[in-house]
Amino acid sequence: MTPEVTRRAMMLGIVGAAGAAALAGCSSGPAAGEDLPLRIHANDATTFQPNFNPYGGVPLQGASGLIYENLRLATAMTPGVSEPWLATDAEWNEDGTVMTVTLREDAVFTDGEPLDAEDVVFTFLMHRDVPATNTVALEVVDAEALDAHRVRLEFGRASFAQEADIVTRPIVPEHLFSAFEDPSTEQIAEPVGSGPYVLERFSDQLYTFVRNDEHWAAEEFEPRELAWPSFTTQTMNTALQAGELDWSGGFVANIDRIFVDHDPEHRGYWYPGNGTVNLTLNLEKELFQDLELRRGISLAVDRREIAEIAYQKYFGPPHPTGLPRPTFEEFIAEDYRDLEYEQDVEQAEEVLDAAGYERGADGVRVAPDGTPLVFELPIPSSYNDWVTTSQILGSQLSTVGITLTPRGISFEQWLEARDTGNFDITISTAGAGQSPWDLYRAMLSSEYRTEGDEPVVANFQRWYDEETDELLRSFAETDDEAEQRAAIDGLQRIMVEQMPALPIVTAPNWFNYNTAHWTGFPDESEPYALGAPVQNADRVMVLRALTRTTS
Repeated sequence: MTPEVTRRAMMLGIVGAAGAAALAGCSSGPAAGEDLPLRIHANDATTFQPNFNPYGGVPLQGASGLIYENLRLATAMTPGVSEPWLATDAEWNEDGTVMTVTLREDAVFTDGEPLDAEDVVFTFLMHRDVPATNTVALEVVDAEALDAHRVRLEFGRASFAQEADIVTRPIVPEHLFSAFEDPSTEQIAEPVGSGPYVLERFSDQLYTFVRNDEHWAAEEFEPRELAWPSFTTQTMNTALQAGELDWSGGFVANIDRIFVDHDPEHRGYWYPGNGTVNLTLNLEKELFQDLELRRGISLAVDRREIAEIAYQKYFGPPHPTGLPRPTFEEFIAEDYRDLEYEQDVEQAEEVLDAAGYERGADGVRVAPDGTPLVFELPIPSSYNDWVTTSQILGSQLSTVGITLTPRGISFEQWLEARDTGNFDITISTAGAGQSPWDLYRAMLSSEYRTEGDEPVVANFQRWYDEETDELLRSFAETDDEAEQRAAIDGLQRIMVEQMPALPIVTAPNWFNYNTAHWTGFPDESEPYALGAPVQNADRVMVLRALTRTTS
C-alpha cells in the first residue's frame, strides 16, 4: 500500500468487455505499420467516470502531467532537484516568499490558444481563492504577470521547502477554467491541456491517450498511444501473468510466481520506500487523546508479522520516526538510529492497566469513562494488503483486550469517512514527498485543519499541536541545512515520544514492469524517477525514457 497519490488511483473494479478486448488485441504485438500501445494499469475501477479535471474530485490517471503540464519536473528520487519543463527558470527572492517563473514561449493548448503567464497566474490564484484545489496547502498571497512569459508568485511565508509542490502544480487554461463557478467540482470529460498527450477515446472500461504531435517536446516521447483499461485486483493479476500489461502499479501477492517467473528476462518490479502506512486513530475523539492508550496499542502491534504475512517480506517493518528506509535513512537522528519497533504484549498490558483501562468479564478493556475498547476498522475492500493487515491487527490487539473488527467498504465510502473524520480507527498513508518535511507535514500539520464536517486532505489522524507546527515552520523558513536538520530531529522526537501517528508498514511505490515491448523503465540501478504510473511528474519522466524493445 502506498501514499494515496501513488496507489492504483484507489478505486474498485473489473476489466469490462472494452478493456479486455483492447488488451487481447495488443497482447501479441502490433500489425505491420501499426504503433504498439503502451498498456498501463494505474486504476482499479469497475467503470471509469469521465473526469480529467486535475483539481476536481478523483481525476483519471494521466490528466496531471500528460494533459495538464507542470512548470518543472521533480521526483522524490532526486530531492531538491527539478528540471525545466513549462518553466525554463524559477528563482526565489532572499527570504523565500517570492518565486519568479520564466516560461517557455512555444507552449500551446490543444485548442490553439498559447499557454502564457495569465494561465499560470490563474492557476495559482485559483489555489488561493478555491481552497479545495489547493491540495498541497500553498499559502498563495498573490500572482501577477510581469510580461507574457514571466510570473511573480508571492507566498505568505518562506516557502523554500515547498518548491517541488509549487513547480509541479498542473497548469490549466485560464480561458476555459475561468468559466467554472467552482473548479474543484467541475467534471471535465473533454480536457484541453498543453501536454504531450491528448485524450483519444473514452469508454467506461477503457480510455486511451495519443501523442500530441504539436507539442514542443513531441519528439522526446516514443510511445504514440497509451491504453488505460479497467481492472479488479484479480483481473489485473491475470493480465499481468498473461503479459498483457507493460506498466503497472499496485500490490500483487506472490509477485515472483504470479508475474516474474513467467518471463524473467523481461519482467521485474521495484518497490522503493515512498512514505508510511499508519494505523490512524481519530485524535479529535477524546479517548484517543490519551498517550498511554496510543502507547499500549503500539506495543501490542507486531509490525514484523504484518510485513512478513501481509506484504510477503517485500520490505521490513517501519522505523519509529516514520521515515521510510532507505529513502530517508540518512535523516534519522543519531539518537534513534538503532531504535526499532518491538512487540511487547506484557508491557502493553502494564501500560493499559496503569492508565485505568480495566478488563471486563468478557476480557474486553473498558476506558475509565466506561467506554469499551471495541472499534470497527473501515478499509477499502479491494485493498487485499490492507484486508490482511487489518485481520492481523485485530488478532494482535485482541491479546491485550482491545477488539478491532475490520469492515470492508467501497473506496468512496472509506475516502469520505477518512476525510470527514467519521471513524474511530482506520488506516491511512502519507507520502514521502521531496524531503522528511513533506512527510511530516502531510501527517502532522495543523494547516490541514478544517471546520465542521469539511473534509481534510492530509493529517487524517487530526494531530493539532503548536510545537509540531513551529518545527514545520522553522524548517520551511530557512535554507540553512543545520537549522533544517534540527527541525527534522525535533519532529522525529514528537513521533517517537508522543505517537501522533502509529506507523505499521513502510509505504512502497508499487511498480511492476514488462520490457517485452517497451524498455527504459526505472529500477534500482537506474532510479531516475518513481516507477508507479501515478505521479504526475514521474510518469512524464518515465514516458520520455521509454523506447521500443528491439528483438
